[in-house]
Amino acid sequence: MPSVKFPDASDKLFTSAVDWQNNACLNWNWDKWGLYAIGYKEAAVALVKLVESGQPGPSQDSLVYPIVFLYRQYLELAIKELLKDARRLQNHKKELPQHHKIYDLWIECRALLKEISPGDSEKELDQITRLVKEFSLVDPNSISFRYPHDKSGQPTLEGMTYINLRVLRETMDGISNLLFGAQCQISEYLGYQADMEAEYREEYREEYREDYRDY
Repeated sequence: MPSVKFPDASDKLFTSAVDWQNNACLNWNWDKWGLYAIGYKEAAVALVKLVESGQPGPSQDSLVYPIVFLYRQYLELAIKELLKDARRLQNHKKELPQHHKIYDLWIECRALLKEISPGDSEKELDQITRLVKEFSLVDPNSISFRYPHDKSGQPTLEGMTYINLRVLRETMDGISNLLFGAQCQISEYLGYQADMEAEYREEYREEYREDYRDY
């Protein structure tokens, strides 16, 4: 019979060991928004793939809750990252919203994307608007797939019976592909912007040095 593990005095939760395959590295990447978002999405995909494999293991009836929560958390962070960089590109000085209302976040983000690239991927972005609204109606504040009741004691997910996890994965893959493309585009624009600002500062310094020599 295999031994059963129980807590003992040598146990630790957060430590490292000579076990590089299982050691996760933290704080190595400045772009933590992207890293967090990718992590939640990869975890969701891995769980859906487990269900799709049909192998014996945890049931989709229990995995559905962490899967949808992970996808929602990915979506919120991906939109916030895109919104943060779009605001920076457009020189908007507002602080990043601290709420979890993904539809409100997306509407602001969508408007900035339209400013940055008018007419680009309009139909696809409209579909994301529709899908984010659908997600928001089911889980407006990132509570519904974490708890069976909301803060007022009302049942979450009332009236829902089934969620096809394969269809969810495929739909979220489409959303992710477009958000990733928009993020790459804005990151490239920010790089151009930084290069132009650096060139301008260098030209200004050269002009200042020339003017200084005249005295």
